[in-house]
Amino acid sequence: MPSTKDWIEFKVEVPFEFVEPIAELFRRFGKGGVAIEEAGGWNPDEGEMRPERPNAILRTYMPQTPGYRSNREMIHIGVELISKLTDVSPLEERDIAEQEWEEAWKAHFTPLRIGKRLLVQPPWRRGEEGPNDIVIEIDPGLAFGTGHHPTTHRVLEAMERLLEPGQNVLDVGAGSGILTVGAAKLGAGKIIGVEIDSIALKAGRANLRSNGISGAARFYAGSLPNDHVPEGWADLVLANVNSVALTNLATELGRAIKSGGWLVAAGILTERQQGVEDAFTAAGIAISERIYDDDWVALICSTT
Repeated sequence: MPSTKDWIEFKVEVPFEFVEPIAELFRRFGKGGVAIEEAGGWNPDEGEMRPERPNAILRTYMPQTPGYRSNREMIHIGVELISKLTDVSPLEERDIAEQEWEEAWKAHFTPLRIGKRLLVQPPWRRGEEGPNDIVIEIDPGLAFGTGHHPTTHRVLEAMERLLEPGQNVLDVGAGSGILTVGAAKLGAGKIIGVEIDSIALKAGRANLRSNGISGAARFYAGSLPNDHVPEGWADLVLANVNSVALTNLATELGRAIKSGGWLVAAGILTERQQGVEDAFTAAGIAISERIYDDDWVALICSTT
């Protein structure tokens, strides 16, 4: 007879910009999927407005197999370390039965609305979108970019505003493929993604297939320069990486952009912003707009 307590559920509430670090921690050590939902705490009946970006609640499920205690300890250590950087709720645990875990974690993933039309949701929530929604399906159990981090959120918003149908898009640091999927569904012509992490590359390709856009997009291993990315090819370049990578890639990013094209660069802490802007200026990239979100800034740029 199977045990009635075969799994442990872990639950923690964090600010949105820390969703992906926690999701990666849970994915690596939980082994039973990662669920993400928006936290409540606001009452529209009392005239309270929905926060622009409320906290998120993350859950994962760990099978109580031999040796599970070391994975459990790693989750506790990881959450404790992240709690030194931001406000994190106490990590909660509860035992659940084998037959509960699969539907339990899927039930808690909240679709995420971004911009005017974009809706990020997991594959099992199909059918809940409105007639004008553009749906991006991302498996949250794969992590590598679910749209919750401020940098991804702002790039998606900017892309919705800038992208014109039929344009070529380059996704640098493609990760889960969330930006590529969004670009394809917004009408991009051809999309190339490059990614240095082999695990993220595999997850991204899986998300391209699940969204039915493999014909419009191709992901390649590596970064820039890349044999698959012709000079002056992209009408829109999306680079959601980090300030060090952006600084080092400034010249190559400029070479990839078609005359009159755009670059949306994100993953930049405001304390590192000036260094990125200096590198862009030296590469002939002009800053057209700065979008601030907490400690992060996204840059909308064009070539000069």
